[in-house]
Amino acid sequence: MAEKIHATGILFEDENGRILVLRRNAESPEGQTWGLVGGKLDEGEDSKTAAIRETQEEIGHIVQPNDLQFLKSYHWDRDDLDIIFDVYKLPITNHTVKLEINQNEHSEHAWLLPNELYGQDDLMKGLYLILEDFYKVSKLLRE
Repeated sequence: MAEKIHATGILFEDENGRILVLRRNAESPEGQTWGLVGGKLDEGEDSKTAAIRETQEEIGHIVQPNDLQFLKSYHWDRDDLDIIFDVYKLPITNHTVKLEINQNEHSEHAWLLPNELYGQDDLMKGLYLILEDFYKVSKLLRE
């Protein structure tokens, strides 16, 4: 039976349309790939609370609940995992985001335009669909 995982992520988008992504450490699941700020929900936690907690843990930034805009829930079946992933958006200005990257989880960060990200071959698998849905990037960039 597949392990059920409920996780959440935030699309931090700056005034120039760039998205904040973090490179996962090699020993993490999907290691060495770029993904959103976020992670698994703790027992009894809702996805918005988890997104806020994960943001503080991963980049040291405090998010106000009313600033998050819920976008969509995704469901992916992968091998032995059954994943629900809730996506939020947080429009920001670059200079207002505190970035103290937790080196235990991530090795680096970048602010990239959606089409720049989509053209890479080292994103977490679900991020491609998220970029397609919300930024209308062309699948031709990947072919």
